[in-house]
Amino acid sequence: MRDRTVLNWRSANIAALIGAAAFIGIVVARPSQAAPLEPKVSFANQVMPIFEAHCLSCHSPGGVGYIATNMDLSTYKQLRMGSIGGVTVIPFHADRSPLMRYLKDNWHSTDKNALKMPPLGPQLSPHDLQVISDWIDQGAKNN
Repeated sequence: MRDRTVLNWRSANIAALIGAAAFIGIVVARPSQAAPLEPKVSFANQVMPIFEAHCLSCHSPGGVGYIATNMDLSTYKQLRMGSIGGVTVIPFHADRSPLMRYLKDNWHSTDKNALKMPPLGPQLSPHDLQVISDWIDQGAKNN
């Protein structure tokens, strides 16, 4: 009889703990129930084609942007070397990366001298901006 009482007590306490956890918002998910991870953005397959289409005519050796700023976007290694202004990408922080300021934020600036890329427009599409931003937020890896 004692074993049954202990078992009932344990079952009741476990049920109470589960109920309390659910009440305060603690969720324990099994791996099969976990939310899917966002797909990783590939530098080679997604970011580089954007640079090739919109940036490399100026930001590769011999280009006007390269000559003016020493910013070379032709390879991952060169991108990570930055420009005469310093770093271009701050991994995990698209919101603080100068590259995103030039590509996105400065387009909405009231400062007529704010550097916008590409300088002759048009601004990159929202999709392209999101791809680059997601890549930076995911660590700006050479993948």
